[in-house]
Order: sequence, then structure tokens, then C-alpha cells
Amino acid sequence: MRSMRLGLALAAVGSVLLAACGGGNNAGGGATNEADVTGTIRAANWGGNPTENSLVKKYEADFMAKYPKIKVTQEEIPDHFEDKIKTEMSANNEPDAMYVSTALMNFAAPNGRLLDLNPLMSKWGVTADEFIPTLMTPWQLKGKQYALPKDFGDLVLFYNKTMFTAAGLQTPTSWDDIKSAAKTLTKGSVKGLSLPADAARFGAFLFGYGGQVLSSDKTKAVFNDSKAQDALTFYSSFQLQDKSSDLPDKLGATWPGDAFGKQKAAMVIEGGWLIPYMHDTYPSVSYGSIKLPKFPVKESSLLFTNGWGCSAKTKNQDACMLFVKYMTGKVVQQQVLQSGFALPSRKDLGTDPAITSNPDVKNLFDSATFATAWTFGPHESKVNDAQNNAIQSVLLGKSNVKSALDTAVSDANSALSGG
Repeated sequence: MRSMRLGLALAAVGSVLLAACGGGNNAGGGATNEADVTGTIRAANWGGNPTENSLVKKYEADFMAKYPKIKVTQEEIPDHFEDKIKTEMSANNEPDAMYVSTALMNFAAPNGRLLDLNPLMSKWGVTADEFIPTLMTPWQLKGKQYALPKDFGDLVLFYNKTMFTAAGLQTPTSWDDIKSAAKTLTKGSVKGLSLPADAARFGAFLFGYGGQVLSSDKTKAVFNDSKAQDALTFYSSFQLQDKSSDLPDKLGATWPGDAFGKQKAAMVIEGGWLIPYMHDTYPSVSYGSIKLPKFPVKESSLLFTNGWGCSAKTKNQDACMLFVKYMTGKVVQQQVLQSGFALPSRKDLGTDPAITSNPDVKNLFDSATFATAWTFGPHESKVNDAQNNAIQSVLLGKSNVKSALDTAVSDANSALSGG
């Protein structure tokens, strides 16, 4: 999802990318004070969301008011954003600064197309400690920092308060509680839970069981070991053994959130994007949330994030870095948070009333500390497809866990090796 409100999400929002190698003082110019930095940069953002476009324009105007010697013009790209940036990189005409998704990071950083921000962070007073640690790692490669996180989404468990109360159930605090509640709440056409055939949900279980998607050197798929098998066995047990979960389409829904809103599923594992969806589509449904309980090995959730980075070819490194600093700084992120558009990546906003006064948002924010970034290198789409196929095969009863994961790993390794 390109946009989100109040909780953020998956694929998490769109953004402003800086563009074009405009005029102005050269990279690492002699300026040592922010007020002396000059330059012209174009800012490109996802063009399909009016709310986001409006926010981008406001923050660009605020930035230019703070830095009057730096000019920013906006460029809206309505779709295929990353493909457009890759095309511009091929033509050596990419943005000076840019919104960097994990997919773009996996392409651009290994190919030397993103700038290491570490020296500029030191120069302009930006420290890694300002940000939630797990949100910094997706932008790191071989000791270099190629972007700063601008926002994020992760996963929690949402539950229907009305259904729980009617059944005399307390808020679950463990997976045993969830298993038991799901069985109790499964009646007629209603399931206690709806778990999809989606690696972007199963992954939380995989990591919580101590498994991994790729080897430590990122060269091989390894999600068929005993830990992964145990994770998928547990994930699928709600549907196959307990009969307390079903796929969304079997419940007359398009996705788990839709099943939750229609009250065909009493629980779902989703992110902050569910909050505005429920508010707009199913406002009468009373619900709450909990952080995902600890799995056998550790606490786990999945992290979906976006960052700001600079082109390695920019002629305006200082102006670019100041823009990145501003757009990931407290002033902008606090305004974004309070507008309900996204969750901030900064530690210092964890005590903001927009978070502390909303238990669901707080659960999402706090889960970032133990979540794992959902990113798997240049071939991640094929790796994800392989995982999805395995999960679906198991949930549909077409294959056992071991055979499904072995096939998926073979397919993923074929992609990783260029096959």
C-alpha cells in the first residue's frame, strides 16, 4: 500500500524523492553552516495520493522557508515509481535525493547508485541514535548507510471486542490464548481467525521460531529447515487441524481486514493500515489489538519501511542531505504522525500523545523494536512468490509442509543463482 493513516503500513506510504542533478554548490562544498548551503533540487513523489501530495508540498515549502538558498520543485510520479527511477539511473539522470524503498535499495546500493550518508550525517549533526534501530538496518550495506528511515508499518493482532465479550473471553496474552479463543469463536460461517497464504504474514512466525528466509550471506534460501517447518506447521494448524481459520476468499472477503470488518473473522494479523480502513468502511465494529505474543524463540513482527537517500551522482550533496535531514526530522515526522498519515521512525516521538493516547497505535509503534525488516535482496519478488506458493499449497491441502518448503526453496535458489 502506498499510503496509510494513523498506523502506517505496508508497503508503506509514498514519498518525496528528490530529483535531478540541478545547479548549486558542488558535493561536499565548502559550506559549514546550514544557512550557507545553496542548490536546486527537484522533489519527486508518488503522485496517486492527494493527501500525500498536499503534505509533500507543505513540507517542501517549509523546508525552503528554513533554507531560502535551496530551491525545491515537486515532481509527481503517479505509478511505476521505482521503475522510473531505475530508468533515470540508467540514463544518469536520477534524482539528487530520493525516497528509497527496500526494493530500490536492493537494486541501487549494490550497484553504487546511492550515496553513503555517514559522512554527511556527521557533518550536519544527524545521528543513528535518533531512529528506531531496526529501521536503520534495511539501509545498511557493508558498513555504509544509504538512507534514513522516514516511516514504517508492522504487524499486530487485532481482535473483535464484541465477539470476545459475548463469549466471555479475556484479551489474549499468549499463543495458547489465541488458539483457544479462535476455537471458541468459530461458529457457523464465522472463523476465529483468518490467516492468508501470504509470506508477509507467515514471516513473523518464521522469525519467531528462529528461522530465516536467506542465509547470512544472502546467497541461499534456507526457509525449509526444521525451524521453518515448525513455524509453517503452527501457522497452518489453525486452518488444517483446529478448523478455526480460513482464507479470506473462503469467508467472502477480499483480504483478512475485509473479513474482520464483515465480522467473518474474530481476529486477524495486520498492520496500521487496518485502522483507517475500519474507520472508513466498518465504523461500528469495536476492536482492540495486542502485540504479537512471544513465539517459541523470540518476539517477532514484520517491518515494512521506506527511507530517504541521495544519488551517488548528485552535484548537491549538502543540499540533498539537509533535505533528507529535514524530511526525517522531528518537526516533519511529528506533523505526519499527528495528521494520522504515518508512524514515525524517530525514537523521540514515542511519547507523543498521538501514540500514547491510542493503544492500537502504541502497540504498532512498540512492535518496531523487535520486528524484522521485510526485505530479501534483488530477487525478493521471486523469493516471496516461492514462499507464497508453499504456504498456499499447504493451506489448500495439496502438499505437506516439508515438501512444499523444499520445492519453494529450490525455486528461490534458482532465482538467486540467476536461473
